[in-house]
Amino acid sequence: MKRPAYSVLILLLCVPFYGAAADISLGLGGFLTRSPYDAKRNDYSVWPVFNYDNDSWYIQGDEVGGYVLNDDTHELKVKAYYFDQEYQPKEGHGRAMRHLDKRHTTVMSGMSYQYTTAFGAIHTQLATDIRNRSQGVVANLAYLNMVQWAKLSLIPEVGLDWANGQQTRYYYGISSAESARSGLARYRPSANVTPYLSLMTVYNVTAHWNTYASARVNFLAATVRNSPIVNQDRTEAFSVGVNYNF
Repeated sequence: MKRPAYSVLILLLCVPFYGAAADISLGLGGFLTRSPYDAKRNDYSVWPVFNYDNDSWYIQGDEVGGYVLNDDTHELKVKAYYFDQEYQPKEGHGRAMRHLDKRHTTVMSGMSYQYTTAFGAIHTQLATDIRNRSQGVVANLAYLNMVQWAKLSLIPEVGLDWANGQQTRYYYGISSAESARSGLARYRPSANVTPYLSLMTVYNVTAHWNTYASARVNFLAATVRNSPIVNQDRTEAFSVGVNYNF
């Protein structure tokens, strides 16, 4: 997972807003993702993480957006976020994988809605590729909750990610031209649904400092697993970090 360099630019742009009534934090995060492709297995990265929220608009790491609704029960956002999936042919295992096209990261934009109750929250989201990499559309439906013990918070989540045919074909399909170059069979998958489980932990060390860790497992759909360029039935993502809250 390669975080965009413009995260530093976002931080600089937000400095003038420091005086506004807002929640602001700055930290450092380490990230590990495991690729579904028949390629280099792990991708490690370390990046600064900046969060800003003034109840009208926000920046949360590599996501930026504004609130349409924002109260204890309803949260409706308009947002854009960095979609970090990619494939680099030079990292592929074997000649065939090295003769495929690149799959690029992109920026997605859309809306999300979260309904919060005493028993947890239901989250939904719909977004589309605004950089025209895949012309794809993705959606999410999830349930999450928070359990707190003194300074420790646990946030479990279970959900479904949906991607339309264009999104699935861009990242997992094989075009006729790629098939001719690589020798792999042409593959034109349809839309897919990916179930996942995740858990985040946050520990408040002091009033200003906290640490966090998260883990997520995605269980790949058959339309993805059956791609000739995929050799996994699931992917994982992990992160750890520390934040200073101003």
